[in-house]
Amino acid sequence: MTLTKADMVAKVYAQGMLTKSEAAEAVERSLELIKSALANQEEVLISGFGKWSVRAKAQRRGRNPQTGEPLTLPARKVVTFRPSRVLKMKIQAGAGLTPPPAQEAASPQPSAEPRQPDPQADAKANKRKVLRPGYF
Repeated sequence: MTLTKADMVAKVYAQGMLTKSEAAEAVERSLELIKSALANQEEVLISGFGKWSVRAKAQRRGRNPQTGEPLTLPARKVVTFRPSRVLKMKIQAGAGLTPPPAQEAASPQPSAEPRQPDPQADAKANKRKVLRPGYF
């Protein structure tokens, strides 16, 4: 099922905090802010959801599918979306999939000397942390 702008307005209205016209205006204003930022080559970041950005694509060679004739496609700009880790995890959980487990680092053999902190190992360990659903 596709979520339309009308569906978004209905869901905002169903929360009971805004009238239907106020909900429609709030959704419309939000979308206008996103569109104007992208038109000005700005990135749009919504924490816990993702980031939209504008990317330039170079001119490239193509082919007319009907005639097979080669042609040159002009340079253009496209909007890209990168989902956040939180959104990726929710999508995986909704599909019945679990995120890959964090890899365990091999623990060194105990020694008589106290272990010195290793900033590189700590940075690697922080990168492997997996966020739990509902963390944000």
